[in-house]
Amino acid sequence: MTDTVAIFKRLEDKKIQSKLFAQLDKKYTYADLHTGLAKMTTYFQQKGLSQGDRLIISSRDNYAVSILFLSCLKNGITAMMLDPDMGTIRANELIKLTEPKGLLVDHELTAAWSLADKTEFILPIKKEKQKKGLLFKKMLKSKSNGAQKATTFPAILNQLEEGDGPSQIDPESTAYILFTSGSTSTPKAVQISHRALWANLNTIVKVYNIEEGDRVFNILTAYHTDGIIQGPVLAVLNTHSWYHPFEFAIDKIEAIFDSIYKYRITHFITVPTMLAFLNKFSDGFEDTFDNADFKSIITSASPLEVELWKTFEQKFNTRIVNNYGLTETVVGASYCGPSPSTHRIGSVGVPVDCEFKIINETGETLGDNEQGELLIKGDNLLTNYLNNEEATAAAIQDGWFHTGDFAKRDEDGFYYIVGRKKNLIISGGINIQPEEVTAVLNSHPAVLESASLGLPDDIFGEKLVAAVVLNTGTSVDELALVEHCRTELEEAKVPKKIHFVSAIPKTGSGKIKYQEVTELLKADKELVLSNGDHGYTEGILAAAADAFKIDASKLDMKGDSLSIDGWDSMAHLVFITNLEDQFKVRFNSKEIMVMNTLAEAEQILAAKLN
Repeated sequence: MTDTVAIFKRLEDKKIQSKLFAQLDKKYTYADLHTGLAKMTTYFQQKGLSQGDRLIISSRDNYAVSILFLSCLKNGITAMMLDPDMGTIRANELIKLTEPKGLLVDHELTAAWSLADKTEFILPIKKEKQKKGLLFKKMLKSKSNGAQKATTFPAILNQLEEGDGPSQIDPESTAYILFTSGSTSTPKAVQISHRALWANLNTIVKVYNIEEGDRVFNILTAYHTDGIIQGPVLAVLNTHSWYHPFEFAIDKIEAIFDSIYKYRITHFITVPTMLAFLNKFSDGFEDTFDNADFKSIITSASPLEVELWKTFEQKFNTRIVNNYGLTETVVGASYCGPSPSTHRIGSVGVPVDCEFKIINETGETLGDNEQGELLIKGDNLLTNYLNNEEATAAAIQDGWFHTGDFAKRDEDGFYYIVGRKKNLIISGGINIQPEEVTAVLNSHPAVLESASLGLPDDIFGEKLVAAVVLNTGTSVDELALVEHCRTELEEAKVPKKIHFVSAIPKTGSGKIKYQEVTELLKADKELVLSNGDHGYTEGILAAAADAFKIDASKLDMKGDSLSIDGWDSMAHLVFITNLEDQFKVRFNSKEIMVMNTLAEAEQILAAKLN
C-alpha cells in the first residue's frame, strides 16, 4: 500500500484497533493510537495548519514522538526530528533553516533552547502524573469537564474532539525531514516524500517477510531513520506490534535477551554496535533466537564487521540480514539475506526495488570487481536537501543519487562497500561529520586549530578522537575542551579522546593529511593509570575520571550512570577496561552489566581481589 490516507484509514477497523500497537513503558493498542491521531488532527486544525507546513518534534518520550510524528504524516504536515540532547546553537540553527510553524518539544527544552518567539506556537510535552487507576486510554476518550485548560501534551488530548484528516495527500509532498551530516559543519535537511516513504517500507515488509500480527523489537533512537521509520511508522503500515520497552544501555543487555522470549519477538531491528555488545555478553543466552516465532535479525546504519558477523551467527545459530542504506534512501536500498540465495557474509547484498551502478572519476560505469563510487536510482530516494540547491545538485544527477561510498560488485551481483568518499565517521551507528566537531573545538579561545577523525574500535566500529593545536601562550586541558564540546554537541559527538599536538600535518595547499594524523594519534600512548598505594576508591575514581572525561575532584563514590555526565555505553566499556588494566582483573558479563554505580564497582572489585 502506498497511499497515506488509505494507510491511516485502515486504523478505523475495529479488528485492527483491538491489536497491540506498541509496548513501550506500557501497552498501547491501535485504538489508543487511532484516538490520539484523531484528536491531534483537531489540534492541528485549530492551529490553522495546512498540508506542507513544517513542525519540529523533540522529546525523550517515545509514545509522544510516535503519536506526534504519525499525526503529522496522517495530515500531510512535514515532521522534523531533533535530538533533545542537541546544543542550543545547533538547535536554533536548524530551526532557522527549516522555518517550522510550530515546535512540539519536551517542556524543559523551551528554556534550554531559548525558543521564545522562534515560531508561531510551542506545544510542550510533559508527562503528567496520573491519578491512581486512571489509564491513558480513558484519558484520551474522556471529554473536557470544565477544568483548567491544558497547555501541554498529552494533557491537551483530554479536551479535544476527534477530527477527520484530509481526504487526499499529494504523494510527492514532503512526509518528513531528517538531518544528516554534510560536508561542512551544517547538517543537511533530507526531504523524503510520501511516495518514497511507503515505497521503501513496502520493500522492507517484502524482504523481511513482516506479516500482520508480527512483533518487531526495535529500541533504536527515534532521531535517526532506523528508529522512527522502522519503528512506529513501519508498524502502522503493516499493523504489526512495535516493541521498545526500554532504552539501550549496557545494563539492559540481559533484558534484550529476555525480551526476545517474553514478547515472542519475530524480528529484531538493530545496529552492529548492539550486536557486538550482545555477542560479548552472551553467557547463557546462546539459544535466545532458537524458537519457532523468531524470523530475522536485521542490522543497518553502519558496516557490519565480518568477524562479528561470523561469530554471532555461529554462536546464536541464526542468520543476520545486513541492510545497506542512508537517510537519503528512507531506510534500505540493498539487502543481504534473509534467504540463503541472498545471504553472503561481508556483502551488503543486492538492490531490491531500486538500481545500483558503480562509476569511476570520469563517470564511466564500471564492471564486476572494479571499485568506484556507488550510485542509486529508485522510488526510495530523497526529493532534495531543503534550502540547499548546491548539495542537491551535487548529490542527484540524471536521477542517480551519489552515495559517497566506494563499492564493488562481484560476478554474482553481490555488492560490497569498500570505503567512503565522504569524510564521515560512523560510531555506534551514529553518523558524525568531523567538520562539525572541529568547528566547535576551534571556537574555543585557546585552540589554534584541530582535526577530528575516527579510529578503529572493536565495539563501536569507530571512535571519535581529535588532534588539537593550542594558541601560543595559552593552556587548556582535555576535560575543559570536552566540557566545551558538551555545550554545543550531542554526547555521541563529543571526542572520546583529545590529543594535544604541536602541529597538524598538511599538504602544500593546506589540506589536512588525515592518514598521517591517524597514524600520529594511533602512536600516541593512552593515559596509564596507576594504582599505587591509594586503595580501591582513589583508583576507581581515577579510572572513572579518565573514562567519563571529568575532573576526578568532582567525583565521589555516590556517582552513577545517571548523575555523571559522559557515562554512556561506550564510556562504560572504557571504564571497565581501565579497571581491568589497573587492578589486573577480568570482569564477567553479569558483573559488567550491573556495574552502573561507582560504589557497585568498588564492591565487585573488592570481592574479586579478595
